[in-house]
Amino acid sequence: MPNTIFVNENKTVEQPGITNIRKLAMKNGVQLYSGIDVLLNCRGNGLCGTCRVEVLDGKGVSPMKPIEEGSMMGWIPFYVRSVPKHHRLACQMDAVNDCQIKTHPLYEIDRQASKERRQMFFAWSFFGGIFTAMMIWMLLDMVQVV
Repeated sequence: MPNTIFVNENKTVEQPGITNIRKLAMKNGVQLYSGIDVLLNCRGNGLCGTCRVEVLDGKGVSPMKPIEEGSMMGWIPFYVRSVPKHHRLACQMDAVNDCQIKTHPLYEIDRQASKERRQMFFAWSFFGGIFTAMMIWMLLDMVQVV
């Protein structure tokens, strides 16, 4: 039977065939979430990016799914994470063969992409505010007061 090694916890888990990493970790007491993420996660739907792990030996895991690529950036509105390719979501990854997983990997903030995201956010907010104000003004202008 294949083994999954959780490096930070120094725990080796024997898996019965092809197994989801998140389910395997939760079943064996390996904590994937930290802080408020324990309560505020998507419960394995691949939407939040909080169950991110680092795959040290990538030969024993399933290939990356399209939903992983989108949710790895996270929901932080003003910052962009620089996510290495060997970081994956535990909820979207299956252990196919022997693999080594490191929980709670560190990531860096991509400063240039974050600056661009903030600039776009403020530009859209400014022009969206002007557009909204014009629409309200036009609607109020159309209403006739008797």
